Amino acid sequence: MPTMTRAGYTPPKQEPPRAPKPEPPRKKKKKGRKKRGLSGAAIASLAIFLLAAAIGAGTIYVYAQTQPYQQAFVPGTILMGYPLAGATREDAERLLDTLGAEHADTWQYDLICVGKTYTLTAQELGLAIDKEKTIALLWPAGHEGGMLTRYLEMRRLARDGLVLPYPALIYDLNAVDALLARIRADVECGAVDATVAYTPGSAAPFAFTDEQTGCALEVDPEDVRSAVEQSLMKLTPGSMTLEVTVIEPQVYRAVLENSISLRARVVAQVTGGEAAVHNVQLAAQALNGVRVDSGKTLSFNEAVGTRTQENSYLAAPEPAYGENVSGVGGGVCQVSTALYRAALLGCIDVRERSAAARPVTYCDMGQEAAVSDQGLDLTLYNQTDAPLFVSARVYEDKDATYLEIMLIGEELGRRLRLNSLIDETGTIEEPVYVRDREGQYATYTDERVPVGAALAGYAVSVERVTLDENGLEIAAEIVSDSVYEAVPPTIYVGVQQRDEK
Repeated sequence: MPTMTRAGYTPPKQEPPRAPKPEPPRKKKKKGRKKRGLSGAAIASLAIFLLAAAIGAGTIYVYAQTQPYQQAFVPGTILMGYPLAGATREDAERLLDTLGAEHADTWQYDLICVGKTYTLTAQELGLAIDKEKTIALLWPAGHEGGMLTRYLEMRRLARDGLVLPYPALIYDLNAVDALLARIRADVECGAVDATVAYTPGSAAPFAFTDEQTGCALEVDPEDVRSAVEQSLMKLTPGSMTLEVTVIEPQVYRAVLENSISLRARVVAQVTGGEAAVHNVQLAAQALNGVRVDSGKTLSFNEAVGTRTQENSYLAAPEPAYGENVSGVGGGVCQVSTALYRAALLGCIDVRERSAAARPVTYCDMGQEAAVSDQGLDLTLYNQTDAPLFVSARVYEDKDATYLEIMLIGEELGRRLRLNSLIDETGTIEEPVYVRDREGQYATYTDERVPVGAALAGYAVSVERVTLDENGLEIAAEIVSDSVYEAVPPTIYVGVQQRDEK
């Protein structure tokens, strides 16, 4: 025990260390059997057991995970934003019915053209949701293969998902083509040219109509079908504006009004008797008011018609075919000649013209145009940009009958004159003897009756002269050439012998 002193605390005395006691000797173990652990077979059996237990537990787990979805969509299956996990096929069909009513039945597509809207409806396309095909696109996920395969697929779908943004559809795009055909019928139209009608003798002989622009639908049907189909696939209404092209007319009223003027005028005195004047009047009436559009041809024979008694023509001399020639319609060549001369003065293209057999008296040599029902014709081609009208009339003035031909059309803008350049080619002095079997001029073989005098031959060129404001020649061109063969004198001889007394 520590003791307290005056001086203070006195530590206790330490005892010397004791020597350790010797350990008692170990007893020797008796020899006997050693204890042994688990054998290898036992370990293997245990491992198999544990593995089987694990597999069984896993199978039970996998079964527990997949069993609820044997007849239902697995998690991660989504249709148009609606999760189908746990839903049956019947549930999916009901959902598709609802989606069809909300989206497919109300779908429409508008085609807008020239301010008018044409609507294509779901009913016209036969639009419907293909429920069987849509479900077939989703159902196999998580339902194919063994249980483990299905489980692994379910795990993948839970992670990645299977999303079908739009259902499979049934539709027929032929309705697009039918609607485009209706739009084309409503919109398309050809341009209408301004027109002018000529009424000879009227106080206002020309009546004009306005031009109208046309319209053509510029659209590729395949582009429209593609756009409609894209809208269909998304079950989203859409629209498209169809472009059109404006077709301009070729003839405008303002231009036509400015282009209708007197292009050429010919006045000639009608020769021959009353029958010839009658025939000239008939031909002039048929020709009066004839219209020749730009780029078209005028045939005199077609315009006037056949010169027959059925058409009221009379027999009259036809000097264009030679001396002492007469026929039904004689005198009509005076009308074709006046028209020909007007064409030359109006610079209208002459496509066909025939000279007379002999020079005629009703116009300068080389300026006539012979016509006949047997093939000779006068044809003119309107090469101008405006229609050409023919005005023809017969009138009396100071006990004489005159024929007037006017060509009315695009203004010519210059003054012209026709000159005949005549070159005589000679005469034939040796007469031609003709047996007068009809006894018209001579009866007996000793009679010699001159009937036709010798006629000289000619080569004639017609030149068209351009005049200035003062009537002076500034240019000239040859527009036709004609040849008239020389004709020998004709003597008729009788064919009967005189009785000798």
